[in-house]
Amino acid sequence: MMKMMTTTRRHSPTAVAASWLFLVHVVIVVVLPILRIPTTVDSFVISRSSSLDYPTCASHNNIANSNDHNRMILRATSETTSSTSIEEETQQHLEEISRNFNNAFENCRKEITRTCNVKMGLSPTGGSMRLGWIATKDIKKGEIIANMPYDELWEISSKTARKTIFKDVLDDKYEGWTGDTGLVALSLLNEIARSSKGTAGIEKPERPPQIQSFIEEWIRSLPTPTEMKIDHPLFWPEEDQEVLQLSSNTKIYRVLDDIEEDAKWLVENIFEKDRETFPEKVQLSSGIDVPCFSVEGYKWVMALTQSRSFFVDGKSRIMPFMDGGNHDDDAMEIRPGYMGTFGTTKGAEVIANTKYKEGEEVFLSYGPKSAADYLLEHGFCPRSSFKTAVSEVTIEIDSEDRFYDDKLDILEFETYDQAPMDPTQSFDVVSAIGRDGEPDPAFLQFVRLKKLNSMDAFMLESIFRKEVWGFMALPVSESNELAVVETISDICESSLEDLNQCPEGGPEICTQLRESETKAIKRTLEFMLREKQALDLKEYYQERRLKDLGLDSEWSREEDIGDPELSFGQTRAPGGSDFDW
Repeated sequence: MMKMMTTTRRHSPTAVAASWLFLVHVVIVVVLPILRIPTTVDSFVISRSSSLDYPTCASHNNIANSNDHNRMILRATSETTSSTSIEEETQQHLEEISRNFNNAFENCRKEITRTCNVKMGLSPTGGSMRLGWIATKDIKKGEIIANMPYDELWEISSKTARKTIFKDVLDDKYEGWTGDTGLVALSLLNEIARSSKGTAGIEKPERPPQIQSFIEEWIRSLPTPTEMKIDHPLFWPEEDQEVLQLSSNTKIYRVLDDIEEDAKWLVENIFEKDRETFPEKVQLSSGIDVPCFSVEGYKWVMALTQSRSFFVDGKSRIMPFMDGGNHDDDAMEIRPGYMGTFGTTKGAEVIANTKYKEGEEVFLSYGPKSAADYLLEHGFCPRSSFKTAVSEVTIEIDSEDRFYDDKLDILEFETYDQAPMDPTQSFDVVSAIGRDGEPDPAFLQFVRLKKLNSMDAFMLESIFRKEVWGFMALPVSESNELAVVETISDICESSLEDLNQCPEGGPEICTQLRESETKAIKRTLEFMLREKQALDLKEYYQERRLKDLGLDSEWSREEDIGDPELSFGQTRAPGGSDFDW
């Protein structure tokens, strides 16, 4: 329109004013409705398609706390409310949640923390109105931000699920596809039921009233499935999930299938047998009905668990309040620590990586993860996740392999004492500054074992059983190494072909993810092609073994015999002893 108004003819001021009035009228009456420029709550809803600016500071709280929750409620109840009033109502509601949460926390502060220099509050950074940690005093670099001892009274873990809450309900042999994360989610589902109106859920663990009140206020800050549809990929529309499926080697359909498989088993074998304790729906204290002990309810808490749990001291767990910090690439992760008067109480803690002023937002790091893992677990991709391009590849031992049972036995008993390997494994391939694309050493070990056959199969004999996995850390033979190079190259080429088949369109985050993973796979493929050209320069098992035995040099009669008067194999001449008989 501006170009149409720019002509060589000059207009009178009256004509110009009339033209501008007409233009404004057209924009208001015609253009805005077409473009759907928001004058309602829609202005607060961030589209997945506009998420190319991946922040350094981000949060599961824009998923896991209640700012998006309020937007969804207001959008459902007041489409014509102005954006200013919606922002004010959202802020008021968040302030109420923060106030109630902090009051409940203070009522049991001495029990659940030893040091805490933050409170829950509205995040003052950025435009997203999310909850976060706010400093209650000036915090120095290296000072403890917050800590919390391990205790089943407030800790949500797989151990609590199996040994306490569902001890009399869930079989000890139960192993779901979702692993320990699924058990943590199951415990969270029970906490949601306990915090609802009514008598749903198992009343374990038994808590003092002030701690139960704290847990209930924490539950109030969790999002409903409806609001999670905005950000979390597990709740995206099917067409967007399909694009994500084709944009990454970390398959969202695999995640969804595992969740659905476990949920259906639990519904059929546990929940449906006692619907009084395990209802399909519950009503939260806020008056919202949410799915509970059902397939949809289990998917909901799985998304929450992936977003809010952290792995520390050998297990995945959720610790209310400790999960409240927002992510910053430069901050420090939650780590194990000791606390209390004598420093003997074990728990989790966060240390400040920089100084904070009172009232500033305080951050933690969600840890080093690939962009795909961040997206599937937290619903966003921080900038750091794209600095190192990562893609996941999967490989398995062929069940038709002649030596399948021997290889399976090695993987189960002779690899790592703490974590035996399955015949199907996934490994990361990486492209980063300063790295040449070399695969993970464990990846190479696994593939060497997979391709071990023919003349190299003697290593599978029982005499080598305790050592064979260690042998796989280095090249075995030229034929085996060639098979390894070709296998990994084929996997990379197949992955690139799959990524190239992704259709145009869909969430822009998927395009960014696809480009990153393509870069990682290409880098690994280039490395393997270079390795193929250098197979004759490598040292293989046979050469290493000869070297260990001192048999790697050329034979010389003089060096082998030493004394020319001795025959082959003699060490002294007859009668040549100097023994005094």
